Amino acid sequence: MTTVIDGKVAAASVIEAVKNAAAGLEAETGVKTGLAVVIVGDDPA
Repeated sequence: MTTVIDGKVAAASVIEAVKNAAAGLEAETGVKTGLAVVIVGDDPA
């Protein structure tokens, strides 16, 4: 049997969970979450 999953609903659920986890971390520790990208080397791939 096949189950059809609505990707937008699934993504919204994951985004909400991450937002809540980040807000909880900030409330408990005062640490604000962030994202960084580090590019190493000259290969554009």
